[in-house]
Amino acid sequence: MKIFGTILACALLISTAPRSGAQISATTLASDPAPPPTGVGGITAISGDSLLTGITSARATLGAGDLLEIGVFDVPELTQRVRVDGEGKIALPLIGQLAVSGNSADAVRALVRQRLIAGHFVRDPQVSLFVIEYAGQMVYISGEVNRPGAYSLLRSYRLMDLVAVAGGMTARSGNLITLTKADDPEHPIRIPLNERGEAENNPAISPGDSVSVGPAGVVYVLGGVTRPGGFILDRRTKMTVLEALALAEGPTQVASLHNATLIHSTDPNPKPIPIDIKMIVKTQNPDMVLQGGDIIWVADSQTRNLGRLAISTILATAGGVAVYAAYPR
Repeated sequence: MKIFGTILACALLISTAPRSGAQISATTLASDPAPPPTGVGGITAISGDSLLTGITSARATLGAGDLLEIGVFDVPELTQRVRVDGEGKIALPLIGQLAVSGNSADAVRALVRQRLIAGHFVRDPQVSLFVIEYAGQMVYISGEVNRPGAYSLLRSYRLMDLVAVAGGMTARSGNLITLTKADDPEHPIRIPLNERGEAENNPAISPGDSVSVGPAGVVYVLGGVTRPGGFILDRRTKMTVLEALALAEGPTQVASLHNATLIHSTDPNPKPIPIDIKMIVKTQNPDMVLQGGDIIWVADSQTRNLGRLAISTILATAGGVAVYAAYPR
């Protein structure tokens, strides 16, 4: 045991010395106080042009509930405020109903001018159109971002613009973003992130879309270890069995390293996989790379004969332990 302790201490120094971790409880990670609701350049959620990042310049389209002010220069009787109805239409004096949903404000202004000329109401109308309220131009972001919520979308933007305006990703963010398009909610788009947090695909977002930034995976080390708990997988690094054991501060004096078990808890039907940690330390067995949701159970003098029926107990135990930031940023 002393020999293993020496080897494990060396592994701990090599794998974790430049990235020493501080304990973060599961409750703390889930309930950190949210910062004030300001975004890039003082942008706020649900009011104004929330996504004013200058990435693109395409105008948003009109939709039901939007409030417009339409005027004609030197013809004050044609100036009025009108709200787009549920069918995407507006009604104006002389012209009647116009279908405006899906069109830009500039396109509707040109259409009003065209109708006034075609009806011989005004010879050369100078039409103005101002959008007072955008009622339907909202996008939604949730999950591991610093300021989740609803944001008004007054221009055309892409996925990572929205993530930036929402304060960026938290320390617990994983390597997957899910985009649910408003016009195709049954087929969410899963977008992987690389180790730098950059999306492999950066699609445009539209009104009504929902974005969810997934959490990082957690590896659990339980049983006969000094500090049992869960350890957050940083998307920039990989974690092996020995690294996870080192983060758990090594085995206890009564641990049985020949009788460890690995469980892939994310599998539909998780099964125990026997692993011999002593053989891994001696490099006679490979040091396996772990994935989010994996549980390592190190048997001790009381639990070394655990059978398959104990999986449910192990899974329940994992749900109640503290979670630690293995490599804080």
